[in-house]
Amino acid sequence: MSDYPTEQEQLLQQYKEQGYALFEGVYDEASIAAWRHEADRLEDAHDGLFSQKRNWWFGNMLERAPALMWPAVANPLIVDFIERIVGPFVQLDNLTLAAFPPSSKEEAAGKVSGWHRDRWGHFPTGVYQRPLALNAICYLQDLSAEYGPLRVIDNSHVEPIAMGEEEREVPHKDEKIIYMKAGDVVLTHNGLLHSGTPNISGKKRYFFSIYYNISWLKHTDTFDGPNCRELIEWARERKDHRALRFLGVDEQLQGRCNSGFQETDEGRWQQWMTADQEALTEEAG
Repeated sequence: MSDYPTEQEQLLQQYKEQGYALFEGVYDEASIAAWRHEADRLEDAHDGLFSQKRNWWFGNMLERAPALMWPAVANPLIVDFIERIVGPFVQLDNLTLAAFPPSSKEEAAGKVSGWHRDRWGHFPTGVYQRPLALNAICYLQDLSAEYGPLRVIDNSHVEPIAMGEEEREVPHKDEKIIYMKAGDVVLTHNGLLHSGTPNISGKKRYFFSIYYNISWLKHTDTFDGPNCRELIEWARERKDHRALRFLGVDEQLQGRCNSGFQETDEGRWQQWMTADQEALTEEAG
């Protein structure tokens, strides 16, 4: 057996130490084009189903476009990794597709979009804690200086870094700038300080955010529409407990959250994940 950590183990270590992990080239050009097309379609839809005033930010995307978005929500590369961080308790909090219009260079000069920690976060204490939520963000074009790169402050999910009002919309001395490529996914700890950069490309900047949380928390999106109800029934028939958890149905929650905690978390998580996979395999067989 090799003494060197695998790529996944290196990413896991990076996530815990820096507060994020970057997965390169997750989605292909065809998928990217389809998501961009859906954002444009929704922006142009001012009558019929999901009609609204002109907008660039669309929530409840799993109900709006289940066939298009489910492969991203359930992507095993990302979800397997998340379960190593928080265990088999992964719920979809919200799924958003966005296509923001550009700002003028004058408006954007010397500014960032706004430093923040994410929903379900808290001010860090100096000790690593597993996240209550994780954000899987995919940009649908390369992030150049014009399109606006992602900015993060490494280890700010652990270190109690505070920011005054005057610091929240300007670059930070400890920031790292990440020029992600189209189809990359960055997975962030909800305690990580991060910000976008104003888009001055003259074109829309597309991205989607899959925000996962722990399955005993409330979720932002609603799963009671016909499309999500159909997904729930499909998952229940397959005994697909992971898929059910995405949709707000955790049928093992009571037992697993009252297990006695006499073993390591990671050891118990692996047992539960194996049981979930076996239930799905048995049903498929």
